[in-house]
Amino acid sequence: MLLPRWSSALRLATVLALAAAAAASASSTGSRPSTTAPTPAPPPPQGMNITSALGLWKSSFGAVKIEEDDRRGPNSGYVQGVWMYQRSGADVVGYFAGMLNGNVLQFTWQEPNVPAPLVGQGYLVFDPGGARFAGRWWTNSRDRAGEWNGWRHTAAPQPLPTEPTEAAPQPTAGADYPPPGY
Repeated sequence: MLLPRWSSALRLATVLALAAAAAASASSTGSRPSTTAPTPAPPPPQGMNITSALGLWKSSFGAVKIEEDDRRGPNSGYVQGVWMYQRSGADVVGYFAGMLNGNVLQFTWQEPNVPAPLVGQGYLVFDPGGARFAGRWWTNSRDRAGEWNGWRHTAAPQPLPTEPTEAAPQPTAGADYPPPGY
């Protein structure tokens, strides 16, 4: 379960987004053409069990964990998550939350930064089998946007060699097996 800070961070992100929207609205003249890109729309949802989206993922933004948002009640469709990647040798952590409708998650997100956090929205479309996701994200100011792709880590176990090799010494009669310290 994410730390209680997540709730405070989400509230702060919402307040910041509303303040930015109000400031932009107050300074607009109506005669100026809009310079913000339209918000991309997700595709229509397909049926999918919520558990197919939950758990650990690898993604184009590093490691991701998605879990049900228990504050909304079990089977509410709401999920929350966290991602982590490295930038200039430092860990960067971001948070997201939203409604999973079938295989489509529409979410808001926040990535704490100094001096100001990045906040925005996005959507992810999950493969109904729960093997991968693909989607888009953007900042509320529309000055940054991109794709977000993820996949399950499914490394197959390496088979044991069938023949002894030079690299794998075999025990000899009377020898300790396994060797001490193994």
